[in-house]
Amino acid sequence: MSEQAAAPIDKKADAIVRAARKTFLARGFDAASMDQIALTAGVSKRTVYNRFRSKEELFGAAIEETCRNLLPVNIDAIEASLPVQEFIRQLARQVMEGFLHPEALSLRRIAAFEAERTPEMGKSYLAHGPDWMIEHCTPIIKRLAEKGALKIDDPVAALWRLGALITEPLYTRVLMGDIPDNLEQAIDDQVNQGVAAFMTLYGASQQASR
Repeated sequence: MSEQAAAPIDKKADAIVRAARKTFLARGFDAASMDQIALTAGVSKRTVYNRFRSKEELFGAAIEETCRNLLPVNIDAIEASLPVQEFIRQLARQVMEGFLHPEALSLRRIAAFEAERTPEMGKSYLAHGPDWMIEHCTPIIKRLAEKGALKIDDPVAALWRLGALITEPLYTRVLMGDIPDNLEQAIDDQVNQGVAAFMTLYGASQQASR
């Protein structure tokens, strides 16, 4: 079976998104200008507007790029090589590390601040951030359920629950500046406990024993 050809990469669009992310992080949303983003990307302002209609759209693209980098490119191979709980644990830990990266936290703070003044910004963050992650992880959970490794009727609800279990309360504490002395250990503890709770809720063996 021949593989479907990959979509062509728009290098200028990628450069613009990277420049936008850098500019938002350095200046915040209000002070970031399309002129500055174009200058940082090494393209004309017209080139920026040919690909992105507004600064708000660019901010959404920057959020989505952040989320895209959280998921390994070889996720199918990783899934096939590990027991289900370990696969979920490793994936969850990579995601949690990404959420707690200083740049990701800064973008989250910018989105929360702007959402109060402009609700559409908050909606854009949700669409390009959490909702994007849920959309791209749902097929993984469905496959595990089809294999009998998980007992899940609503994959989307299960993923939201997994997200809460592996992030809180650590994520909120770090977001507010309360960073543990040993962050790596804190991430391990949060993820391990969260995945164990998730498997208690949805693991096939636990469901069968009830």
